[in-house]
Amino acid sequence: MEQLLIHIRKKVEELLHEKVDYIQKIENVPNNSVYKVLVTNKLYIFKIYKQRDWPEDGKLLFVNHTLIENNIGCAKMIAFDRNDSNLQTGFLIEEYLLGENADHIVFNPKSGKAFYKKFAQLISKIHRIRIENYGYIGTGIAGYKSFIDFVNDEYDDRANNLINKKLFDEQSLLEIKKTVIEKLRLCESLPSVLCHGDLSTKNVIIDEHGDLTLIDWDDAMSYSWIADVARMTYWMKFHYNAYEYEMYRNTFMEHYSTELNKSEFHTFENTFHIWIGLDHLNYYANTPQCANTLTYFNETIEKLNK
Repeated sequence: MEQLLIHIRKKVEELLHEKVDYIQKIENVPNNSVYKVLVTNKLYIFKIYKQRDWPEDGKLLFVNHTLIENNIGCAKMIAFDRNDSNLQTGFLIEEYLLGENADHIVFNPKSGKAFYKKFAQLISKIHRIRIENYGYIGTGIAGYKSFIDFVNDEYDDRANNLINKKLFDEQSLLEIKKTVIEKLRLCESLPSVLCHGDLSTKNVIIDEHGDLTLIDWDDAMSYSWIADVARMTYWMKFHYNAYEYEMYRNTFMEHYSTELNKSEFHTFENTFHIWIGLDHLNYYANTPQCANTLTYFNETIEKLNK
């Protein structure tokens, strides 16, 4: 641990040309290791990634520049690098945003609706940013010209992992895939836009003026807007009771703005929840959370077949 802190201090001082005053590890962060670093009265985030291949090289710098170009608030990125022999999985340095994490706030109906109104307005602005092609962004151009081609390949990857983990048999996932692809083919024409990929209160900072800033763009992708919002409503299912879920979901949809047909979201939401559910089942396999994830997955399958 002490040696790691020495590496962090050395790297920060090398890049910022200032002396580090202190380094503090931020606890309870899943997947990656995150530190708060004070440099000459200014705070920074230093993140060490768990995986060398995620997020993909080039993406975070591209997203950061794109947000700044479109006048959308974000934490300014200082560096992203996987070439340091002491930090081989890669590291990120970015400015620390002052404010309160929305995940730490207990909303009442009034404050919760006010938050989701502002959240919808922010995401509406982000979804106006077009990205070429679909899927993983890399340096700014995604790899699939067809949304369905991307979904098809990604479904196979998720399904094969679940089969290997013995959570499903191959035939059942193949039957689900046929219906999912058939339904999602109807939204193939939706434009590819910048999507955060993990919309939830844990990734929002609220400053002293009540303004929102979206953080942690590791899962950013080029999707349709429906895919991004559906991931948020999927997350809501596990964090709110039925009354709160309907209230906050409806508030968000009421204030979300797009030139496209918003009613299509209700048509495709459940189908996207199945696709998202496959991802979450892989993530939660062999953990206590898997049972609830599987229960909701089965509910979405029942709705799909009605």
